[in-house]
Amino acid sequence: MTINDELKTTISNLRQPEDIMSFFDNFIDYGCIDVDSIKHVDSLGGNDFRAKYRTLGLEDSLKYRIGACIEQTNVTKYLLDRMGIENRTLCTRGYSEKHKAPDDLYLVHCYTLAYVDSKVLNIEHSDSEMRGIRSYISAEEAIRETHKLFSDKFIRHGACETILCEYKELIPGGLSFLEFNKHMNSIAHYI
Repeated sequence: MTINDELKTTISNLRQPEDIMSFFDNFIDYGCIDVDSIKHVDSLGGNDFRAKYRTLGLEDSLKYRIGACIEQTNVTKYLLDRMGIENRTLCTRGYSEKHKAPDDLYLVHCYTLAYVDSKVLNIEHSDSEMRGIRSYISAEEAIRETHKLFSDKFIRHGACETILCEYKELIPGGLSFLEFNKHMNSIAHYI
């Protein structure tokens, strides 16, 4: 992976899940780089999001220091794997009346759960309203409660149905929102 020395040193010094939150605060903005190479910080590009958004692969997220939930989940998984901490990546996806097909989801939120000691942690940085580390006593509770948080939020934003899936691989770069949803359909296990 090609990243600068400052980032390499910082990553090698991360030891625990709380360090990941500080890492994001200091190095990764919420946002994206769209198909026109425009960087959107604290935004996904407005009304043209569905047409212009493209995922960033792990290396580009670190290089450009930006990512939405999809990219931040990639980075979180990468950092936890480097620390030797067991983790799972999940995605709550929401449909609206206009967007009913499985490959045309309306709302998406990806997140990572980490297994530390006897707890399951949801490490949430990309959603500013829910930023933080939530601790649960079991994986079932963490999955149920985290999915409910985002399902409720999606319903408030017009979704009529939500689904939950788990995936094990990093999401590649260059996918449009529609391509991301098709990719998820091919790799995800529905819970």
